[in-house]
Amino acid sequence: MKHLKKLVILIPVIIGVGLFILMKTNKKPPVRLEDQERVQAVRVISLEKTIVIPRSTGYGYVRADRTWQAIPEVSGQVVFMDEQLKKGYFIHKGDLLLKIDTRSYGLAESRGVAEVMDLDAQLKQLEQSKKNTEHLLVIEKKALVIASQELDRKRKLYEKQYISASDMEKEETNFLARQTLVNNLENALTLIPTQKNALLARKKSGESSVAERRLDVSKTEILAPFNGRISRVNIEQFQFAPAGTIMLEAESIDRAEIPVQLSPREFFKLLPRDRTKAFGQIPDIETIRRAIGITARVRLPLLEDRVIEWEGMFSRTGEAMDPATGTLTFFVTVDNPYGNLIPGKRPPLTTNMYVGVELSGRSLKDRFVIPRSSVHGSHVYVCTTKNRLEIRPVRVELTVEDLAVLAEGFSGGEKIILTDLVPAVEGMKLLPELDNETMEQLKRRAAGERI
Repeated sequence: MKHLKKLVILIPVIIGVGLFILMKTNKKPPVRLEDQERVQAVRVISLEKTIVIPRSTGYGYVRADRTWQAIPEVSGQVVFMDEQLKKGYFIHKGDLLLKIDTRSYGLAESRGVAEVMDLDAQLKQLEQSKKNTEHLLVIEKKALVIASQELDRKRKLYEKQYISASDMEKEETNFLARQTLVNNLENALTLIPTQKNALLARKKSGESSVAERRLDVSKTEILAPFNGRISRVNIEQFQFAPAGTIMLEAESIDRAEIPVQLSPREFFKLLPRDRTKAFGQIPDIETIRRAIGITARVRLPLLEDRVIEWEGMFSRTGEAMDPATGTLTFFVTVDNPYGNLIPGKRPPLTTNMYVGVELSGRSLKDRFVIPRSSVHGSHVYVCTTKNRLEIRPVRVELTVEDLAVLAEGFSGGEKIILTDLVPAVEGMKLLPELDNETMEQLKRRAAGERI
């Protein structure tokens, strides 16, 4: 029993020693592995010249191109009010919206007409008086000649003492009375032109008063100046409307306007590159608009996959920079903002609607476009013909959304690396995979297509 226990202990030891000797005998020397260069798989695009349309996007609130306030120039009670005169209702050019009571102005007009008629009668009477006076003056002048001759005859008789002194005095008195009458008639004729001028002046004043009263009567009717939409009503029928108060407001529906603020950098990105001729004098807005050639498109996002668009027109810029934000205001107009209205699908472009505005400049030809994410500071990663990494310095001419337009440093055909390499070691081995689909999308987006 004692020997059996020793065998149980020794047998595993002997087996272990045998296995160790066997492994030692069959052991092979370590294999020396040669150094292998690491290869990085990357996505690349092949540079091709394409057309680029510079674009900048801003946002703003829609407002009406024209607004109108109905402010009466005369006072009175509102005797007529259109039933459709409510906030949000549409009006058409020439529609009668309000009418103020004309009775007081009509009575004033009648009084003025009566005064003018009275002055006409006085003028006719004065003309007739002139004729009568002229006729009477002719008669009195003849009588004065006869009286003068009679006075001379009586004076000779008196000298010869054929008549008394009293008869002589009577004849002189008669002559002086005739002479005074002639003088009075001549004075009366002299004053007639002055009297006529005074009556004509009063008549002209009366006619002006009548015209003013008629103008007041015409001002009692408030007509719609354009096709629009009521935005405010501040009057009721039979209410007294004082002159100078705002009775209602309306906005034009023929054109909408959106002010958009852009930084100077975004603005100059839209300007043409080949503009070298300076203006000889201060140009008008139309000349400036033709020179820079900016177009606009207004967008209203309704859902993630649904955007409503309107063709816009760059109309003008603000007169000064905004000192608070350092931006310049651009005004974009949209004609017929209520056109192509489809209830439930396409809304109108209404006031205070927040929209995006894409401003586009003139197209640039033969440009190289890459994703902005492929520009690392002032360098891009290029895959050489030997599939090695080249870190090449570049200058970006402009950026459009998430695209970068390269100004120089390339001739075409270079493979630009899209993959972000960390770390990026000059000369590292690459395994390029050409991504033609991305390049086609870049070209389409650079040309202004929405994908």
